[in-house]
Amino acid sequence: HALETVGRTGILSTLFAVSLLASGQNATITGTLTGQIVMEGFIHMKMPIWARRLVTRLLAVIPVLACVTMTQHSKITQQHEAINNLMNNSQVFLAFALPFSMVPLLLLTNEKTTMKHFQNRIWLRILGWISVIAMIYLNLVGLPDQVEAFFPTKSKGTADLLAYFIIIVVLALLLWMIIEFKRNKNNKASQAL
Repeated sequence: HALETVGRTGILSTLFAVSLLASGQNATITGTLTGQIVMEGFIHMKMPIWARRLVTRLLAVIPVLACVTMTQHSKITQQHEAINNLMNNSQVFLAFALPFSMVPLLLLTNEKTTMKHFQNRIWLRILGWISVIAMIYLNLVGLPDQVEAFFPTKSKGTADLLAYFIIIVVLALLLWMIIEFKRNKNNKASQAL
């Protein structure tokens, strides 16, 4: 009965809104810092902090603006459904961003020269790589179904083709990132000699 009373006052919806905003800020900060490390450390691409933050925030707002623009003349229930679908699909996109954070993290924390006595133990390396490979596999296996949801039912072949193209691009980028990391490590080792 007490929870029902609190629910009627609007406190729960306010708390949910605040926690959602805080979560969004946390994700943005984490994404910005990860992007900075990846761009500067692996890709050797320098960008001013203000420009990186501006690009990150603008890219984050584009899907919401597109969704609002496309549904502005629709019924309120259709608008809510579109926003709900956008939120669900954003989780799919986040699932593909995670390996680009996890793989460099594992590569870096497995390095004895960088981490010294804080280097991952063998059991942690094994569990880490099993987790990352399983996560990548599950995300890639589920991608065709997620992409099909964006297309009309008659365009299943086009959706699958797009999904397989995305899978190839993601795997190629992950492989390139690992090769670039190993190449940089070998260059540093040869320079130290």
